Amino acid sequence: MLDTVNSFAPAILAIRPGRPDPILYFYEDFLSVFDPAARERHGVYFTPVEVVRFMAGALNRAAGANLGLNGLRDPNLTILDPATGTGTFLLGVAERVRDEAAAAGGRGRADLELRDLAGRMFGLELLVGPYAVAHYRLHHTLRDPAGPGPRPALPRLGVYLADTLAEPGAAAPLGRLGFVSAGITEERRAADHIKAQQPILAIIGNPPYRRLEEGEDRTLVGQWMNALWDDLKRPVRDAGQGNQLNTFPELSVAFWRWAMWKIFEAEGAPQRGVVAYISNRKFLTGWPYAGLRQLMRNRFDRIEIIDLRGDLRRGPRAGIDRDMGVFDIQVGTAITIAIADGSRAGQPAEIHYLDSWAEGHFSRRAKLDWLESGAATGTLPNSIPVVREPLDDFRPRPFGNGEWPSLRECFAFSKSGMKSGNDSVFVDAHAAALAQKVDDFLQQSGLGGHDPALIQRLSYRPFDLRSFYNDLRLLNRPGPQMQRAWGAHNVGLYALPGGTSAGPAVWCHGLLPDYHAFRGSYGGYVFPLHDRRPASAGPNVSGALLAGLAGAYGVRVTAEEVFDAILCLLSAQSYTLRFAEDLEDVFPHVPFPADHAVFVRAAQLGARIRAVQTFDPAHPPGRLADPDFVRLSTAPTPGAGLEPSDPEGDRLTLCADGSGQVDGLPAALWSFEVSGYPVLERWLEGRANQPVDLALFDAFRDVCARIAEHIDLAAQADTILGEALGATLNRDALGIPAT
Repeated sequence: MLDTVNSFAPAILAIRPGRPDPILYFYEDFLSVFDPAARERHGVYFTPVEVVRFMAGALNRAAGANLGLNGLRDPNLTILDPATGTGTFLLGVAERVRDEAAAAGGRGRADLELRDLAGRMFGLELLVGPYAVAHYRLHHTLRDPAGPGPRPALPRLGVYLADTLAEPGAAAPLGRLGFVSAGITEERRAADHIKAQQPILAIIGNPPYRRLEEGEDRTLVGQWMNALWDDLKRPVRDAGQGNQLNTFPELSVAFWRWAMWKIFEAEGAPQRGVVAYISNRKFLTGWPYAGLRQLMRNRFDRIEIIDLRGDLRRGPRAGIDRDMGVFDIQVGTAITIAIADGSRAGQPAEIHYLDSWAEGHFSRRAKLDWLESGAATGTLPNSIPVVREPLDDFRPRPFGNGEWPSLRECFAFSKSGMKSGNDSVFVDAHAAALAQKVDDFLQQSGLGGHDPALIQRLSYRPFDLRSFYNDLRLLNRPGPQMQRAWGAHNVGLYALPGGTSAGPAVWCHGLLPDYHAFRGSYGGYVFPLHDRRPASAGPNVSGALLAGLAGAYGVRVTAEEVFDAILCLLSAQSYTLRFAEDLEDVFPHVPFPADHAVFVRAAQLGARIRAVQTFDPAHPPGRLADPDFVRLSTAPTPGAGLEPSDPEGDRLTLCADGSGQVDGLPAALWSFEVSGYPVLERWLEGRANQPVDLALFDAFRDVCARIAEHIDLAAQADTILGEALGATLNRDALGIPAT
């Protein structure tokens, strides 16, 4: 084996020149069939059989329904996998043809059709290891050795060792390769014919996907493809978003552009056909890939997308902490079936989107079983049409396909919260400690002492009030406009513009909020109930929304009722799970109920949630009256600092010396989170080493009671949300124009 590898190494280098450490790379190519780490480096992944069967079924359906052929069995259907790997997709096509032909006309018929398929099925593969395995597997299947009698020899299969992305005819000179050169010359000539001249109607596969590092656009993509895919970057630049193109260089994008070149631009291109890829799902959204989406809309007539999610690099999102991909990798994937049949007559392609999350499939097994259920027909039910502008996402507009207003549309003014830039100096749980820290800082900076009038209270995090030094000269992001709008007394909803995870989708603060007041990271925006600026003093709730709700209900509604109804609906425990896929990239949207009675109940419950979250002294939490709730069974040692242990059951020890033992702490309080932010645990951490005195314990117990009451109220909000979703007010009913 080693002698064979050594003899072919120069030939492989001739096929793909310019690689760093080429001999080592060649050996790694060969071993990548067996080594997961090498496969990961090259973006090569083994494809589950359920994915292959579904995509072969989809190709079969499209060839019949859209191209007017007899599916995969039609002698006129030419098929290509431009990143063949070990031949998995071509094998899936062959197995489907074999099984259908045998069912229709017996094993003899299957033999004939497989021989015919061998002459119209092609593959290109750069790595020698997968290339060799692909030949073996395909010969094994196409000859059908399980059948009776000797199997006839097949012609040389159309799978070639070649760089798909290299310009046809532009490979490096072969050099002095001795006896190897003739075979390599023929291999190259045949591959160039497939790339440049052979008409192809169906392209299928799992192209490699990996973000290219600096310089790899030259070594992995090459000069020809760099020039070819510039038309995918130009629309982004023309839209003024050229700075977004830093993430554009991605291998799967290159293979999408190559597939469109092959079907529409190459010599003898048929100008019609089907591309069936499973690839990185990243191209579905975002400015870097807007040009790709535009070209796909212009070239194809119908595009079907099955979003398999599984992008583990971003961590749990929108309450989905068990999402997995169909590959054992960190990259999320999507299956795309792009069909060009002339049916749209120059109109943009119809886009149909189906989300595994929306169908309730999160585990790998659930997603694969889902695909297997549609393998026979090559289709799955419940896809949603996507009607958007050429550069827009390939996903529907969030929340009822854009029918519900976002928080941004419900309020006239919104801004991000205050950001000190140095919380260790300018923020503290105790005002006296804060004053000392600020004095030390100012004296070291030669700025004198602190101004007591600038020490103010701050909504630092959910259920966590602290003091901060509000000197606009020193703060990183003081937000003077937001501070003026907030005024001396206000309440406001705080939410994220994307990435909202499990728990409430908004939080109500009764004090000026911190930039990270929602979950401790990833800055959010505040939507005040009132705008205190003199030029716009009054309710901050959109006047158009107030008028629309009044018109829909036939009665006047107040800004406060709307504010509280929003807080109720978006605090429901199930909201972030129901709308997990929508909350990824946008603010929460509000499903206002069509029934006025449901709206009234939402406003009433929202007022109770507001009182709990804003520490309203007129409405203390009811759990404080329960003597068995979070009780101090042993007093802390005088002067002992707060250093809590991990809870054991309903028991928590507050001090390192074992004193300050708390009983009756429900486990649900410790596990309560806002988009991954553990509220009670972080509250304690923010007061570490402070003496555990009566004031500190009472504050701790008060927060525990508020968390408990919030959990109960959020459960009640679930019922109201369910009723609201039964019949909602859309934009037309509210008189709000479409975005």
